[in-house]
Amino acid sequence: MATEKEMYELIGRAVADAEFRKKLTANPEEAASEAGYTLTNEQLEALKSEDAKGITKVLEERFPKSLGIVI
Repeated sequence: MATEKEMYELIGRAVADAEFRKKLTANPEEAASEAGYTLTNEQLEALKSEDAKGITKVLEERFPKSLGIVI
């Protein structure tokens, strides 16, 4: 089970790393495992939810490209 801190780390990595975000969106369990985290069924369902997909879309549309970070 990933702790709350670990979940924040996982999400933070997804925000900063476009390739990881794609993996996490496509297969949360595999991406989390590769990153060293074991997720509960509840955590996996949260990452698979439409809300999580919506957040990804918002990040891709609104992240300030002026910072030189491509999402």
